[in-house]
Amino acid sequence: MAQTRGFYVDTVERTTTADQDAVWAVVEGIGGERGWYSTDRLWAARAAANRLGLPPGRLRHREDPDRLAAGERLDWWTVEALEPPRRLRLRSVVRMPGDAWLDICLEPGPDGTLVYRQTTVFRPAGAAGRAYWYAMLTPHKAVLGRLATDILRQAGGQESSPGDRPDGPFPRRP
Repeated sequence: MAQTRGFYVDTVERTTTADQDAVWAVVEGIGGERGWYSTDRLWAARAAANRLGLPPGRLRHREDPDRLAAGERLDWWTVEALEPPRRLRLRSVVRMPGDAWLDICLEPGPDGTLVYRQTTVFRPAGAAGRAYWYAMLTPHKAVLGRLATDILRQAGGQESSPGDRPDGPFPRRP
């Protein structure tokens, strides 16, 4: 995790033998009725908490369970960027002391492997935002690390180099 120009960034990176199209199909099928492939109870608790803090109509399930569209609402996210079969960027629509994004990228790796990179970006709003980031750091790392592993498992590949980037538990100064 790093801090860059006021943004906190945490990246989970995995290398897999799974086919890029198979991984993309799982990524694009995320959310809605299928859930988030990982720690469903925690995601459900997050969704319930979000419902309490959002105006009616802000949380919606996806239109098509197999395809996403830019600008579409996906649970508590908006699809901000979509570049099949290599990139999905979601922007959080929940009330929090800052702005948050989840970015999933797929890139060819060495020896015919595939690199799955999942990046969480948070722009805190003042001291409350910075406190929120540190308070949620451990649960977010656990849930999002598991999400990456479960997406790749669902796609049918073998992880050949699991692990988070070794940035340590606190953001580096720019």
